[in-house]
Amino acid sequence: MMKRLRAVARGAVAVALFAVFGLGAVVITPAVMLLRGHDRRQPVVRAAWRIAVRLFALTGLMRVERTGGDWRVSGSVVVANHPSLIDVVLLVVMLPRTLYVAKRGLKTNPFLAAIVRATALPDDATLPRRAAPYLAAGWNVLIFPEGTRSPAAGGLGPFHRGAAQLALRTGSQVTCVRIDVSRRVLGKNQPPWDVGSETVVYRFRRRDIAAETAPDRGVRAAAVRLTGRIRDALSGADMI
Repeated sequence: MMKRLRAVARGAVAVALFAVFGLGAVVITPAVMLLRGHDRRQPVVRAAWRIAVRLFALTGLMRVERTGGDWRVSGSVVVANHPSLIDVVLLVVMLPRTLYVAKRGLKTNPFLAAIVRATALPDDATLPRRAAPYLAAGWNVLIFPEGTRSPAAGGLGPFHRGAAQLALRTGSQVTCVRIDVSRRVLGKNQPPWDVGSETVVYRFRRRDIAAETAPDRGVRAAAVRLTGRIRDALSGADMI
């Protein structure tokens, strides 16, 4: 009975915090729209997201653990599995100067458009051209190669080759981040109040893959090979 009551109370807190998170997005949108360029907009959004993550931690809803020593990643294509809705928020907070690749539909959402434009790059054929200057300047670009949230069982869904193509065409290092969650939360078709009775622990592990350049021929084959290496890394083996 007590466990059930704790779960209900935690669910109510989660819903309240997500409401605050949404309200915060509305509040900072005018400021974000007045600024020009990712270098000015992204830090504002990241600061707001840091506050949100801190609130989740202070209320005991979640705890973040990471291994691998120094996480000051720079100029890297960051690829990660995608177990929950807030993975983007956690990784952008964790990795300064990180942009993520967003589906086109998010940029047309009236409630999210300004925030997405401040922190994201388009998921289309122009991505390598648009991302290259940021990677060269030391920014990171975050991509979820599954293209959607990972299966509920904790495995990995089918991979797209976009991350590998971007890394090959820009000669960037790939940083693979494996996210493990102690309990499934914020998964696909899962309500935000379903957070259980205990603190949810997010564990982050990383592994770097050295930079490669696209060959003059056989780019497709190189992308297939690199995607396989990324999938092997995200399976959790040999992570730091």
